[in-house]
Parts: sequence; C-alpha cells; structure tokens
Amino acid sequence: MKHGVPQGSILGPLLFLVYMNNLPLQINSIAEPMPFADDASGIISNRNFIDFSTSANLVLARMIEWFSANKLVLNLEKTNIMKFVTIHQSYCALTISHKDKYIEEVVNLKFLGIQTDSLLNWKNHIDQIIPKLSVACYMVRQMYHICSNDTLRSVYFAYFHSLQVTE
Repeated sequence: MKHGVPQGSILGPLLFLVYMNNLPLQINSIAEPMPFADDASGIISNRNFIDFSTSANLVLARMIEWFSANKLVLNLEKTNIMKFVTIHQSYCALTISHKDKYIEEVVNLKFLGIQTDSLLNWKNHIDQIIPKLSVACYMVRQMYHICSNDTLRSVYFAYFHSLQVTE
C-alpha cells in the first residue's frame, strides 16, 4: 500500500485519525471542524444567508482540495448540508456545489447516532428509538421471574444503554 489506511486492521481507526489530523486546519478559519472517526463535518454560523452560502461553498472547496492533495476522494453523493433555522424563518434554498455536482440540502439526518432536523427537534429520534426501547422492556419483563436482580441489571445496561448511545 502506497498511501491510505488498511481497512479492517486493529490500528486502522487510529492511523486514519492521524492521517486526517490536519484537515481541520484547512477550514477552521471559516467553519468549526467536527472530525469523528471516518466522518468529517463542519459547522458554519452566519446570520446573513449570502455570507453563509459563500462560506459553505468555500468550506466544500477547501475540503475537496485537501482530500485531493491527500489522495482521497470526497463522495459528494454521501455529502449533505443542513441549515438550522427557527420556526419563524422563511425558507431559502441553499445551493452548494462543486464542478456542477450539487450537495443535497436535507431537513433531517443522523449525526453521531442522533436523528436531528433543521429545527433541532427530537421527534424523529424519539420515534426511531421508542420501538427499540419497547423491545428492551419486553425482554426485561420476560426475564423478571427467572433471573436474579444482577442479571436483570446486566440486561438493562446491555439493552437500554447501548440503544441510547449507539443508535
């Protein structure tokens, strides 16, 4: 391998983080970088829509430039942008593009395991996790009469905490 990080290796995630370490330097004057594992995100804050749009296009261009210089490719089909707005703001279409490829603006996405929307509403996340928590409750109820409290406690932590953290 001439460059990159071997997939599936024990050191892969750590090596990837080292490999990606200087990406935030390319955008931190315009956006707040949010690297996490194999994802790269940036938060842009601006009340002026035109300045916001300009900054978003500049961040995208700098990220693509960094990826290219490091022999990586940013998958624009998997890249999204979400504007956080208040309920009283009127809708303005956001056009972010690179070489005639447009970034999809979404109103709902999953970020670090949490479903969120452009209004920072928890409804989608709650709707997604309730059925899973219901199954966990059913399992604990079924095991209540045949297991010790220590076992039930382990089942609780295994089901409930894993759903809240990773789902």
